[in-house]
Amino acid sequence: MEHHDLQAIGTLLTVYTDIDLLALELCADRIAQAPTREAKLELAHQVEEERIHFRIQEKWLDTIGMPFSSPIDPDNRKLIQEIFSRMDWFDFLSCLQIGIEGIGIALVEKVASRADEGTRASLEIPIRDEKRQTSFGLEELRRLFTEASPTEKERLTERLLGNLNNLYTMAESFLPIDFEEHWMRLGLSREEMWETVHQKTLDMFRKLGLSPVLPEAFSCA
Repeated sequence: MEHHDLQAIGTLLTVYTDIDLLALELCADRIAQAPTREAKLELAHQVEEERIHFRIQEKWLDTIGMPFSSPIDPDNRKLIQEIFSRMDWFDFLSCLQIGIEGIGIALVEKVASRADEGTRASLEIPIRDEKRQTSFGLEELRRLFTEASPTEKERLTERLLGNLNNLYTMAESFLPIDFEEHWMRLGLSREEMWETVHQKTLDMFRKLGLSPVLPEAFSCA
């Protein structure tokens, strides 16, 4: 792999690794507030998975000569944690399991398809586990939608769309990376990556029994 491609992969992998660490922190903070015993156990399981993901990717970053250093400013990290701590269960699942794990891992998979063999290997376990985490979030949200009245279901759908809009805005503000530049260096166009986001989002809405629709912020493509 050429040096500039390795730099692009390493930069993107550093962001993904830090998001794994952030997910660990958010899940650990949420365990006590989870609504059921099964939900608490699931979050505890995810904490351990994120620990494993972080160590795998940290080791690979060392191997390629780009030791991990968090790209998220400490003040912004604290703000993200505070925002998530105020969320109820529905909003937490919407943002973490659907937005970060669901849509995020679809982008990671796309980038992995253009990465070197070592990077792909470092992402195999995270991609597998985060698909499972997304499935848990979808099951929990589907239950909430099923139990809701038609009016409540409409309000929850609007909240879900709003949460994904807010998450997109947060990512733009708090992640100091020009993702499109790095994707392009790997031969991935802006349109191709946004199509990945769109298809994953629409697929998850279908699985929730909702009419396929995109958040307003996603129309920027």
